[in-house]
Amino acid sequence: MIKENERNIPNSERVVTVVGGAGHLGTTTADGFRNIGVKDVKICEVNDALADRLDESTDVFFAIGQDQVISRIHEVREHLKSHHTVMDGSSKKSRLIPIWRELDAEGISVVSTHFGAVPQQPWRGVKVWICEVGPNSERAKKLAIDLFVSKNSSIQVIDIAEHKNVERAQFITTVTNQWLASSSRIGNFTLGRFNKFATLNSELQALSWGRTLGQGTNIPSELIFDQPDKLELIEIMEVALAEIKRGVLSEDKNNLRDIIRDNINFHNRDGSVDDLFRKGGISGARLGNIRMHSISFRLFDDGSGRLMKMLEVFDSQGVNLTAIDSMPGVITDEERQRGINPDTIVDFDIGIEPKTINPRKERRIKKLLIELGCSVS
Repeated sequence: MIKENERNIPNSERVVTVVGGAGHLGTTTADGFRNIGVKDVKICEVNDALADRLDESTDVFFAIGQDQVISRIHEVREHLKSHHTVMDGSSKKSRLIPIWRELDAEGISVVSTHFGAVPQQPWRGVKVWICEVGPNSERAKKLAIDLFVSKNSSIQVIDIAEHKNVERAQFITTVTNQWLASSSRIGNFTLGRFNKFATLNSELQALSWGRTLGQGTNIPSELIFDQPDKLELIEIMEVALAEIKRGVLSEDKNNLRDIIRDNINFHNRDGSVDDLFRKGGISGARLGNIRMHSISFRLFDDGSGRLMKMLEVFDSQGVNLTAIDSMPGVITDEERQRGINPDTIVDFDIGIEPKTINPRKERRIKKLLIELGCSVS
């Protein structure tokens, strides 16, 4: 039994219960706690007795949705004591806020977190919001920071009241892309055809559109349907579309230019338009370079100096590189069974100047990469 007055507990003495530990979020979260050296990580699923685990734990992380969190909190409310830290990873927070505020007022340390991608996406570099609840959030915040630093995530600390802006951004993105998908479906213009004829700006739009459609039906429908201000936001979009329509129907092209100018001036007050225009150009150029000719491979043991060894392979064959595109690799079941660390997997697409490569060089490059332990597409 943990003493109620116990406060600053070192990680080596922590016992963390992860509720929903068998899911994508729960699995990675549990691994993260193990990485920071906690004494024990207990997994609690739907039919498991959470109260018993809480009595033996210093910390609890709810890797389940908002409604499930609320249900389980009501179930074990009397077992939460002042020594506990409480965290959740729900993508929606509105109904949780009053509950978390009450716990904070009772001296229980609470933070709410939100990972900025689907949980199976490798966490390296992805935004994660750590939402402070109240004056007692410090202990839970420190543990959450330890967790996400171990995963190399990009941490942003905000007040939980600000989380509505995260949900608003998700809603706008999802509705806009679903509107594009519906418009193109009705107009019999597939995403594939759109991408085939896409200029740079359109190609970047196709990426966002494809990412949204690739999420399937459950996540987008929940993001849209559960948004508290959904009707207000959709009405704003309708007003904006009507504004553009009026500009199109006007006999003076300057009326449309004025709308566009107002948009640029509004959004560039902090330099965001200039910054994102540049980043979009970089992304588009990289896509173009990789499209011309590329070799794709997977690195399983990323670490200091490993990329240089990979690049030396290309240099040894006298090819000119035009782009290096990389992202953390999503581990497969087979790789997990082999004991590969998911945090050291990287997928590379290397763009090559077509004039500097031939089939013989390409075969040699692939052979050398395989000899270095890589998997080559």
